[in-house]
Amino acid sequence: MSAPQPVESLGTRFGNGVHRHAVALISLAVALFGTSYNTWRNQTTEFHRNVRSAGFMMLDELGQLQEITDRRFYGGDHSDANRIGGWGKATAVRDMSSLISEPTRAQARGLFETWAANVDKLDSGDEQAEQAITKTISDLRAQVLQEMQSLN
Repeated sequence: MSAPQPVESLGTRFGNGVHRHAVALISLAVALFGTSYNTWRNQTTEFHRNVRSAGFMMLDELGQLQEITDRRFYGGDHSDANRIGGWGKATAVRDMSSLISEPTRAQARGLFETWAANVDKLDSGDEQAEQAITKTISDLRAQVLQEMQSLN
């Protein structure tokens, strides 16, 4: 009669299984980590790309809005086309700002409100109206540039 075989406990069998398959388990862990990191990096890159794209478009629109403001105030261009162009620029800036950040969005709403409150005053040569619009545009440009520079 042969001696009885010792019964392996569950913990012993698990430990032996981990030991036998250690290379496969490490490979699986590395693959999962690599995939997770790659996904995170792709999402971060896409977010930064969207912010940069919206930022460049906003800077362009802000420059054009400043030009329209100067033409209305200094150049005496009180045409409807000029007014409509200004409204288009102010609206585009407000709409694109949500792609950048909440502080930028708040400043863009402030620009839209400043434009709405002062565009008609430009026609009468109101210097305070021109200064209010120009300051708001300048502040928003600085905010957009700061946001773009903070991207890593």
